Amino acid sequence: TFTSLEEAIAKAEAGEVIELINNISSSEIIVINKPITLDGNGYKLTSSAARAINVSEASGVTIKDLTIVASGERAINVINNSTDVVIDGVVAQAANYAVNVAGSAAGAKVTIVNSDLTGLNTVNVAAKNVLVTVKDSTILCDDQTPVENYSALALAVEAEGSKIIATNTAITVNGDSAKGSVGCENGTITIDGSESGVVKAVAYISYGNNAYTFTSLEEAIAKAEAGEVI
Repeated sequence: TFTSLEEAIAKAEAGEVIELINNISSSEIIVINKPITLDGNGYKLTSSAARAINVSEASGVTIKDLTIVASGERAINVINNSTDVVIDGVVAQAANYAVNVAGSAAGAKVTIVNSDLTGLNTVNVAAKNVLVTVKDSTILCDDQTPVENYSALALAVEAEGSKIIATNTAITVNGDSAKGSVGCENGTITIDGSESGVVKAVAYISYGNNAYTFTSLEEAIAKAEAGEVI
């Protein structure tokens, strides 16, 4: 047994399973950097870090049967060339992305199954040629903002050639947000084989490393502040 999840991850070897035996809290990012299974056994991770879990430089990671309550921006963040990530039976709530595939994880494959995810851009992809499959899950875009629009499933401007395929998944959005939004070239989002409920962006405004997309030029002009570039 271990007194911290970080210690258990450091000790684990490839292919091994880490099982939680209690609820845990963390103010630091938990990094999974090897092909292991994190079995939450129904327990809860409460995180105040900017990202609750980073899957970094790892292929073959499974996170299962875990509840993640993240007050930071992201619950599960896939980065640094990671791929073949399975999220199974996870309940995750984050301030923005419940699951995010960052730009450094081009070509990643992520499978989300039997999970319940809540956020703004709840499942977000910002890397090229990524495949995310969502099955038998519940996705909530909990948008309470009066101006900015988000989406339950999102392909960012940088996510050229990426796909999100959702089947048998209940997708709920609040406010004026969309079930899916495509802000990149050659990217697709399908929900039970259809693109119904999926919007396509025509313009964006860049904010540092992030881009906010719009489905009409009029909307972008209304949002833009003096000096900004659409």
